[in-house]
Amino acid sequence: MIKCIIVAAGDFDSSLLPAKEPGDLLVAADGGYRYLADMGITPDICVGDFDSLGFEPGGCEIVRLPVEKDDTDIIACARLGLERGYREFVFCAVLGGNRFSHSIAAVQTLQWLKSLGANGTILDSRCRITAAENETIVFPPEMCGEISVFSLTDTAVVTERGLYYELDRRELKNSFPLGVSNSFTGRHAEITVHSGVLLIITEEKV
Repeated sequence: MIKCIIVAAGDFDSSLLPAKEPGDLLVAADGGYRYLADMGITPDICVGDFDSLGFEPGGCEIVRLPVEKDDTDIIACARLGLERGYREFVFCAVLGGNRFSHSIAAVQTLQWLKSLGANGTILDSRCRITAAENETIVFPPEMCGEISVFSLTDTAVVTERGLYYELDRRELKNSFPLGVSNSFTGRHAEITVHSGVLLIITEEKV
């Protein structure tokens, strides 16, 4: 499935950058251009007001944003991807960095994409984050480590099978972290979201 890969200026693990397949769109969000340049990679598009990068790069399409704006750089990148027909998004280097607020904004971007019928996944050296709505997410037996789920909407009704703690159409609320710190068990596992939007975070054991 073709995807839009967005690289921002947060904490970056080059090993997690997906290989660019035919039809994919690689977008640098402002300072994310520097990470790609260090790897000898030129993005298809560079988006931003270039405050964190400090210069306007060459060799790729430029979408310059105003300094004062409602969109974060990564939402501006995702919006561009949507306009060009992409419905699958992968985000790298959108967590960490100097501003925790941008990590929260990145998580909210996943919910925003869901509301528009698209899917987003955040790849980070510590975790993998995605959002689910009216669907079943399947995990193979070889998955290991921890998994946590949180309701992004006021409530979410969830069934969990094959995990250490199982749920049967349990209502989760965004005001209480009941779904934190579950574990894979070496069995086939499934999470079904019956209603609401669910944030799913998988973390490998260290």
